[in-house]
Amino acid sequence: MFEIFKEINWTLIGTLILVGALVAWAGDFVGMHLGKKRITFFNLRPRHTSRIITVITGIGISIFSLFAISTASDTVRTALFSMNYVRNQVTTLTAELQSNRSTLEKMELELFTNKGDLQEKQKELQEISKNLSKKTKDLAETVSKIHDMETQMSKAKAEQTTLIKANTALAEESKNLEISVQSLKRESEELRGNIQRLREGRIATITGEILAQRAVTLKGGTVIEIDSVFERLTDEATTLLAYRFGKKKEEVLAPILDEGTKDAVRKKLVNTNERWVIRMTAMTNAVEGEHVRARVDSYKTKLVYEANQILVEKKIKPQITRPELEELIFNALKELNSKAVKDGLLRDPLTGNVGSVDTSEIMTILIEAVGSDQEKKLKIRAANNIYTEGPVKITVALH
Repeated sequence: MFEIFKEINWTLIGTLILVGALVAWAGDFVGMHLGKKRITFFNLRPRHTSRIITVITGIGISIFSLFAISTASDTVRTALFSMNYVRNQVTTLTAELQSNRSTLEKMELELFTNKGDLQEKQKELQEISKNLSKKTKDLAETVSKIHDMETQMSKAKAEQTTLIKANTALAEESKNLEISVQSLKRESEELRGNIQRLREGRIATITGEILAQRAVTLKGGTVIEIDSVFERLTDEATTLLAYRFGKKKEEVLAPILDEGTKDAVRKKLVNTNERWVIRMTAMTNAVEGEHVRARVDSYKTKLVYEANQILVEKKIKPQITRPELEELIFNALKELNSKAVKDGLLRDPLTGNVGSVDTSEIMTILIEAVGSDQEKKLKIRAANNIYTEGPVKITVALH
């Protein structure tokens, strides 16, 4: 209760009381002084003059009170001198407050509505998130399937490319086979004719058979020198045919060399000083009494294997059986044949071989190695210096 008195502006109240007392005292003093002297205003009676002074004193008290209150408090000064302005502001502010309250109510209503919409949107967002997660998973599965399909497509394309290549190769092979079939038909016709001729006489030569072969080192490689080699080859082939039929050389028809192959050899050998081998082979089958048509070919020749050089070496296990050893020797000779061709030796056109072996040495190997308790080594060596033209002559021994 006493807290109310603490809030009272005692200084202002005291000031008002003091100012009122001073003004009242001053008015009373002036009234008494004028009353004694019988001073009047506006020809009024002294009594009326005293009343006027009292009124003026009251007015002065009020004025001084208002002045004191206005000086001490901005609020009172505003209330006294700006009341209409304040009233207008209060009215305006009240209207604005009412408008703001209406707006606030509308906003609260909208907020409530928006909260409901927000909840619905959140639910929709959750559903969309779930759908998005599902779609993302489906998309990942789809991407994986697409990747698998692309991989399969790449494999299919690779297989298609392979098949196209294979098809192209088969088509090419088919064409080659057709050509081969036509060639075989022609050869068959020729063979029938040759068989007919063979029935009528003895065989002179077979297509591809080597009739003569000579290694030469030319001195300048003149055409005359090369033609002399052709003559010697022809003479050797004639001697071979005479020996084959048991006749004298003069009684046998000499082979006829193809001019095209002779010209080709001349172009290679002219103006050369290198070592060459010139080989004459039969171009067709022929029987006794017919001219043998032949061709010549030239090959550069060099030393391929030196004498006593080990060409193939194989281990022979203990207690090896005869069939196993025969197979081992056969494979070793087959390997030697392939090796010699790879190293540059010329094959025999008919057999495809590059040389021969002494069967007596093979028999000795079989006798010594079959059933032996010790491991042995089969060594195949060059019997002499072997050049490109061959043949490969070998020695076979156990170690």
